Amino acid sequence: MIEIIRSKDCGNSPKNQFVEKVVVALESGDFEFLDGVLSEGAVWELANSSVTEGDGLRAHIQSCGEGVALVKVDHVISHGKSGSANGYIQDRKGKVLHFCHFIEFTSAKCVKINRVCSYGKC
Repeated sequence: MIEIIRSKDCGNSPKNQFVEKVVVALESGDFEFLDGVLSEGAVWELANSSVTEGDGLRAHIQSCGEGVALVKVDHVISHGKSGSANGYIQDRKGKVLHFCHFIEFTSAKCVKINRVCSYGKC
């Protein structure tokens, strides 16, 4: 079971709460959740300049949760069609890796993800 420590930035903002759920799902490999919120044609731009989409996206998301013991979200912001969060994961060996995800939604309602641009582990 992965321990989740949530940000204090989400209290009164449903958009921030949703962005945080997306980021936790990305870092923990929760494709079940993400499958319902990814738009058709969604892409994930990774820190190493590669882009994953389509069939490769599912496998990549699921691999992100391998070995993760803790996901800590430090800050979450959202505005219009965009959201962002940063924090760190800790693996089962105690190694800490920082992340930052920028999320572009298909509309300002923030229901479906069009693009994620990430810096860090995944």
